[in-house]
Amino acid sequence: MEGVAYVNGEYYKANEAKISIFDQGFIFGDGVYDTLVVKNGFIFKLREHVDRLYRSAQAIKIQIPMSKETFEEKVIETVKRSGFKDAYLKCIVTRGIGQKPILGRGETVNPSIVVFAVPPVSVVSTDKIEKGAKLVSTTIKRSHPSSVDPRVKSLNYLPNMLMRLEAIELGADEAVSYDYEGYVSEGGAENIFVIKKGVLKTPAKGILEGVTRETVMEMAKSLRYKVQITDLTKYDLYTADEVFLCSTAGGIFPVVDIDGRKIGEGRVGPITRKFIELYNKTLAEGYLGTQVFKKGM
Repeated sequence: MEGVAYVNGEYYKANEAKISIFDQGFIFGDGVYDTLVVKNGFIFKLREHVDRLYRSAQAIKIQIPMSKETFEEKVIETVKRSGFKDAYLKCIVTRGIGQKPILGRGETVNPSIVVFAVPPVSVVSTDKIEKGAKLVSTTIKRSHPSSVDPRVKSLNYLPNMLMRLEAIELGADEAVSYDYEGYVSEGGAENIFVIKKGVLKTPAKGILEGVTRETVMEMAKSLRYKVQITDLTKYDLYTADEVFLCSTAGGIFPVVDIDGRKIGEGRVGPITRKFIELYNKTLAEGYLGTQVFKKGM
């Protein structure tokens, strides 16, 4: 893998970076992470992502041993060393190495910190972004808020992996998941928006509060579209005029089929396309980004 990784104070070529097999992040998924995107030399919403990473760490009792400002400097330096003006960027913090390779008592001394910048990736193919993706309802439930709050972006993504595998086995591109009351929560690893009569609707609970989701709502305000944060059911999905998913890695991508029901006209809707174009322009022109490379470099 091309790229650069920062691991506990040192920078490495991405394919040479290593972390201990005794790290609790590896053994137990005991840690948190955040995913960012670099476009045209800008890190999109760096502060918002770092803020969320620190909130996630706080929620699971991990004290990140550096200020947010210092962490941001590490992220910027990692991108700079990679040389990539377009990149997939990830920050990971684990509880660290315990005294014994067992589920301990939280006595680890030093959390592990990893940041890496590698070539861009995409959740779905360019073809699906142009023509629209197919979703299926998954049988896997999102984590109950009384267990691990979904606002914590933890390393344990086994439910999400099982959702995606289920979707792929059923011939779909991605899953759509539900909470324990049957309300729509998210895609397999993306937030979801329903458009009905020109109004954008997105789930109110049981979700990760996505940075891209927040960006979509900001764009909706600038474009003068109303947004409702509310409970949604399968019926709302099936009868929507348009549906799209959004995430940092995937951007905004349209949905044209859910559980065998054609959504709207069965093609990318005009409002969804408008949001895709504005989002891509926002990324490329660095409106909400932190500049790493000067223009012309």
